[in-house]
Amino acid sequence: MTAGAPAPDAAPVLDVSGLRVEVGGRSVVDGLDLVLRAGEATALVGRSGSGKSLTARALTGLLPEGAERSGTARFTSADGTGADLLALPSGRMRAVRGPGIGYAFQEAQASLNPTVTVGAHLKETLKAHGVERAARRERGLAALRAAGLEAPERLWHAHPFELSGGQAQRVALALACVLEPRLLIADEVTSALDPLTQAGVLDMLRARTGAGGSLLLITHDLAVAARWADRVAVLDGGRIAESGPAGEVLRSPRHPFTQELVRAAAPTGAAAAVAASRTAGGVL
Repeated sequence: MTAGAPAPDAAPVLDVSGLRVEVGGRSVVDGLDLVLRAGEATALVGRSGSGKSLTARALTGLLPEGAERSGTARFTSADGTGADLLALPSGRMRAVRGPGIGYAFQEAQASLNPTVTVGAHLKETLKAHGVERAARRERGLAALRAAGLEAPERLWHAHPFELSGGQAQRVALALACVLEPRLLIADEVTSALDPLTQAGVLDMLRARTGAGGSLLLITHDLAVAARWADRVAVLDGGRIAESGPAGEVLRSPRHPFTQELVRAAAPTGAAAAVAASRTAGGVL
């Protein structure tokens, strides 16, 4: 656990119990349980197609047409009020997305409208949640700076197709964070970035937990989970096979599937990253 992280008995930001997602009559997520706490980053890891992104989309009401979900997902906002996300009508869910839960998608360019400028994206998001017109530009620029974009004024009138991959990803993250959500879901947001840009983006995401936020980092990369997450939850067969402090789970996995993941990741340096962070008393 990182310095300043909450005690284990701290009230959860999100408490998911028995989450099930069916697509085309096939169960993809089958009884998933997950707890996210303030001040912590949790990595949800698993093989491709294991249901990681569907889990996140189910929690935020963004499932594809025809998919069905059940279970409970108790979300507690910053003011202490709670609601079951899976029971909210669509109108109330839209109100929670943004100030309560921010979602950064894997394909940044695809999540941005190519005909709308960066500034217009941000202003429209702020407008939709009642932010006064006079404050929208400054709040939007501040979100771009917080996402690591220098001189954001130069990008304010740019269209998404004029951005580099790294810039587009940071703009998408600024959109997800501009309303300062209590929970941020980052879905494979660095998979297409070079290592240096990836590290900068993940450092920015990790820093959000220092202000009492909670981060759900969806990734297939165990090295990312080892360096930037406090806790790891391993998804296999639609359920959490193993969860706990990142160092413990990745250094001494108990479940056969987690053991398999760690062995497969060893050539990429994931095991070395975990060992080094443990020895140096680093991020984890």
